[in-house]
Amino acid sequence: MRRAIYLLPLIVLLSFVCFVAAQQAGSGGAPGDPFSSRTKLGQMMPNIHFTDTAGKETAIEDLRGKVVLVNFWATWCGPCQAEIPLLEKEMWEKYKSGRFFLVGIAREQSEKEVASYRAEHGITYPMAADPHRSTYKLFADAGIPRTYLVGPDGKIVYQSVGYTPDEFAKLKNALTEQLAKVGM
Repeated sequence: MRRAIYLLPLIVLLSFVCFVAAQQAGSGGAPGDPFSSRTKLGQMMPNIHFTDTAGKETAIEDLRGKVVLVNFWATWCGPCQAEIPLLEKEMWEKYKSGRFFLVGIAREQSEKEVASYRAEHGITYPMAADPHRSTYKLFADAGIPRTYLVGPDGKIVYQSVGYTPDEFAKLKNALTEQLAKVGM
């Protein structure tokens, strides 16, 4: 009980920081803001490469023609823990197909940690480790969860930082619009 009393203010603070970052994500944030995004809506998604926990190597450019959702997260991140089950149930399980691809990239986590988390929580969508932030640094300096939706043309059509139910609803709407473009 005592531990929970100390954790509650930390969780509230982290949620607030993620909320503020989410408000700035669409506009790119203020100059010098560590939560600002290095990407903008309408630009081509950086051609990231990753190897998932099953050992499959993927490059974003190889997914052109599909709708792609990239979610940066970490095992210690409270808002990430709230969002991941929704990504699994409301996006991956509902839409997984040859026209939709979802990957969770764990910032500062080892492959072993990611594989363990994925198994423990029953996550079926691909997950990859980014232990040195080599992929994450292309997008920002701080702030997770950080989500990017990429249209079939390879351009970023939605991006956000943090998790709120309202923001997740916006992501779902954007996903539905993009899936309609690929005939889903």
